[in-house]
Amino acid sequence: MTTVRLAVLFTLVVGLAGVPVPSAAQDTPSPGNMSFLGVGINVADIPRAEKFYTEVFGLVRTFQFPPDGTGDQIIEIGLGWPGQPGTLLLARLNDDPLPDGKSRYGRLVFNTDDAKGMAKRATDAGSTILQEIDQSPNGPIIIFLDDPDGYQVELYQGS
Repeated sequence: MTTVRLAVLFTLVVGLAGVPVPSAAQDTPSPGNMSFLGVGINVADIPRAEKFYTEVFGLVRTFQFPPDGTGDQIIEIGLGWPGQPGTLLLARLNDDPLPDGKSRYGRLVFNTDDAKGMAKRATDAGSTILQEIDQSPNGPIIIFLDDPDGYQVELYQGS
């Protein structure tokens, strides 16, 4: 993926932040009232990462590249909520190990009306809670956890 393509993807996705998730029933369990800003991350295993994000956050595959690829031919997939803008791009470009620090760069932030419920779903899927800040009933609940590739995920529940 070229630097220009990444820059264009980032520019498009940044403008799509804060879109609420529909509450209508879908084939995957609803994550509740959440919003998401699209992000692209490198992963060691696309199927493992896809399983984590579909089971925990209710995301579904919206595209793959190459479009007609199968198995190891697929080098990136997009995950999102149907009918909503914003994408989580999972990329595995080659068999090289992820560079030091790349699996810990930044964090994915999800706004939710049930941070503890989402954290339970994540830990049930193998995640580890790194830190929990609970200032309820008058303040926010913020939970930091990791995904299967070591990326930090923040669940933010406003007061």
